[in-house]
Amino acid sequence: MITSRLDVEAFVEPPHRRQVDRRAAHPRFVDAGAVYWSSDDFRFAAASLAGERLWDVEVEDGSRLVGIFEGHPVVLTSGFDPPFPCALVFLDPASGREVRRVAAPEHTTEAAYHDGVFAFLTAAERFEAASRLVLADAATGEFKKVVEGGSATGLTAFAGGFLSTLEFVVHAYDLKGRSLWKTDSVVSVSGETVLATHLGGKLTRLRPADGAPVWSFTFKGAEARSLVQVHAGADAVAVLEPRLGELALLDRASGELRWRTKRAAATTFAPPLVTPDAVVTLSAKKAGEGWQALAAFSRADGSLRGELANPDGFNMIDGLVAGEVCVLGQEDGTALHLVRVPASGTASTRSVVADAKVSRPERVAMPTEKVAKKGPASAASAKKTATKNQATASVKKTAAKKSPASATSAKESRAATASAKKTAAKISASASTKKTAAKKPPAASAKKTAAKKPPGDASAKKHATKKSPRAGRLKQP
Repeated sequence: MITSRLDVEAFVEPPHRRQVDRRAAHPRFVDAGAVYWSSDDFRFAAASLAGERLWDVEVEDGSRLVGIFEGHPVVLTSGFDPPFPCALVFLDPASGREVRRVAAPEHTTEAAYHDGVFAFLTAAERFEAASRLVLADAATGEFKKVVEGGSATGLTAFAGGFLSTLEFVVHAYDLKGRSLWKTDSVVSVSGETVLATHLGGKLTRLRPADGAPVWSFTFKGAEARSLVQVHAGADAVAVLEPRLGELALLDRASGELRWRTKRAAATTFAPPLVTPDAVVTLSAKKAGEGWQALAAFSRADGSLRGELANPDGFNMIDGLVAGEVCVLGQEDGTALHLVRVPASGTASTRSVVADAKVSRPERVAMPTEKVAKKGPASAASAKKTATKNQATASVKKTAAKKSPASATSAKESRAATASAKKTAAKISASASTKKTAAKKPPAASAKKTAAKKPPGDASAKKHATKKSPRAGRLKQP
């Protein structure tokens, strides 16, 4: 960032779990104090937003992290033996220990919580698709079936109650199970804000109580088939038009356009993230890596605050925000990254390895205009230095027997080193060029030296992949 720095935290799973794609099978959640995630079907972990590992616990096989209820991370369990009991297990956010267990309806597949009421999506038979919505009072535990029939997915709590997609239509219910409204648009919930997106770059903010439009916005220039990606903060809504690669910020209350910029990536179908001071998304630039850089734009005027190199492939699908911290996945599903976007400060990187639970703090100097790739640079530099020394020794040995001023000697010297390694040959030729520079015009010498310069590294290109739009009608925050 030009006026700020980013802190990046990576949480890497053990080698035998690195093929797990957490985007689909293992959801993650964040609150003001920690981020929670699961690495498989019975282990769950937590870390502070500062990057410190808090705990890693085993619950029951067949469990799934479903949310943060009443300040506790909650796991939905489903027994493998008859009668296949289902339950919500509340974990202590500080230690991961079980502190409470609430019975869930039979064959529960999803669960949500809002203002003293649990909601469950259940199936008629084990391993079948969910087809019923059931509510339960948190105090009494009494179940109430709300609706039955059709395929039900995407259970989400919102300001007025619960949302669920039934046969590709989003239905809203209040806390007593009464139907509030429905829509066939794609609905996303960000805190207290409910947004509906439509083809053609259209966006509508909905009133939670009755689904009535509060305001509407159309992204000018959007294609007829384009669906914008959105995320709401406390007082603003960020809108990304993925086909144009343009980013806009709207006033949350009125829908008025604050600014619009063309410097976002045109290859991402993941929503941007709104922090207190910036809007974060992928940049149109690759910053020297195979993936687009991560960019932060000022909320005040849309100016680019800075970019962060992206060697691991940040995945912004299902990205989360807690204050100035963005929680991002990784393209191969092996790590979580906490990206801090403060108003100002320094950047640092810390990795927490799940196997050894070791914290390795490292101070990172991030240039304000260009971010250089770390890691392989030192090894490549050492190899280049060793090869250059070897080549220089070879040139000196040849120079002792032949005149450096002779053009014929120069040709023989290049021929003698042609059988050596490719890198050594190029460096040796460069050394020979420097040695005979006094005999040749400066322009010719510069031209020869430029011709010998090795091509740039393109290895990062083979790791680039094309991201696909996220499926589903109801988008969870």
